[in-house]
Amino acid sequence: MPTILIINDSRLSRNVLSDPLLDSGFTVVQADNGQAGLAAFAEHNPDCIITDLLMPVMKGQEFIRELRGIDTAVPVLVLSSDIQEMSKSECQALGISKFLNKPVRAEQIVNDVNEAIALTGVLQ
Repeated sequence: MPTILIINDSRLSRNVLSDPLLDSGFTVVQADNGQAGLAAFAEHNPDCIITDLLMPVMKGQEFIRELRGIDTAVPVLVLSSDIQEMSKSECQALGISKFLNKPVRAEQIVNDVNEAIALTGVLQ
């Protein structure tokens, strides 16, 4: 099964996202900020990334900018409570797959991850 990288400074939020993905058969890797997320990306080569925006050390937008310098194809889902249109536009300009507002239902995150990965051809 595909590997999903979850980047969020809240352990609770990471686990809330991780549990339904694990139950659906995905392998899940977690990181607590963008810098740790880049290291996890290099080590695990995930098939999809879910990231928060507001985190210490390295915020989500900076993580996505750095990631896109390394890999332009991996799907990135942004999950944030930041509903400002400017934040959404900035993330879309960085090439994300989808912007989701917190809170998100378990079924929705599994469906969105499956959809994002399917577009890359990994699940074929």
